[in-house]
Amino acid sequence: MTNKTQKFWDKQAKRYDSSEIQFEPVYKDIITKTRKYLIIGDYVLDYGCATGTKTIQLAYGTKHVHGLDISTEMINEATKKKDKANIRNITFSQGTIFNNNFEKASFDNVIAYGIIQLLEDKEKVIQRIYELLKPGGLFISTTACFKDKMAFKNSLEFKSYLFIKKLGIFPLHLNMFSTYDVRELINNHNFQIIEAEKIFFGITSIFIVAKRL
Repeated sequence: MTNKTQKFWDKQAKRYDSSEIQFEPVYKDIITKTRKYLIIGDYVLDYGCATGTKTIQLAYGTKHVHGLDISTEMINEATKKKDKANIRNITFSQGTIFNNNFEKASFDNVIAYGIIQLLEDKEKVIQRIYELLKPGGLFISTTACFKDKMAFKNSLEFKSYLFIKKLGIFPLHLNMFSTYDVRELINNHNFQIIEAEKIFFGITSIFIVAKRL
């Protein structure tokens, strides 16, 4: 499944930014909310960084941000952006969060925008995020909640995704979360949620800031 997922995102890499333009105002707000929790000395992991647009925005005002993505082509695009902007406090790598190069308790913050709903091994990943955070470190995430309110157009698109997924054409795993489910998932791994806000942009999502106890 990992290889299929990687190939899927590799194919999306060149057109990913253009497909994300519609969500730019939402993510601008999310970045602003996130940066309130980041300080100059922080080491940050941006898990599922895609083409690095948000990683670059997170880098200002932190010590170092490492962008991680399963897709080689996404990382290639992200690296081009970093080099063009000549930003020194960012690194990127292709791989999974279980990469042995990451030491336990090595990050002040782990960011995961729009990825938890795609995780087949969500319990293991949340536990891994807990392990990678320093005590008192923050896990900051946005998660799409497909059980909750959707605009009519988005509902039709989502039903079409489910149909082609049954045919084996759409390789991504989809967790059918409500906002309550996401909160419970994070709470159950010894995190304390310090901020949670519903966000609606055709699909209900939840922005959560949780502290490692």
